[in-house]
Amino acid sequence: MNWKDSYCGWLIELIPLPEGYVFKCWMLDEQVGISNNHIYPRLSEAMRAARKRAKLESARLALIQFLNESYTNCHISPQEHIALANSIFDLTTSAYQSQHRDF
Repeated sequence: MNWKDSYCGWLIELIPLPEGYVFKCWMLDEQVGISNNHIYPRLSEAMRAARKRAKLESARLALIQFLNESYTNCHISPQEHIALANSIFDLTTSAYQSQHRDF
């Protein structure tokens, strides 16, 4: 049986497998979903990873939205927009990769 929980605007679904648990996080409209397809041996580890990923994705989406609004309102140049978007991508990628080292 799948286990579901709501966290930071995401619906977290934990799916049991013979080897452990995987997670899927869905935005409440269920149009955007994320998963790392990693199998965690314990339910608590899968939940911790899912919550960390939900927080990371929420932060990334908020930063990108703010960046795009700043660009649209001419508060930053195209070069600044590209540089900042790349920095956000690098930061979230690095944080996501470090998540796997925590388990």
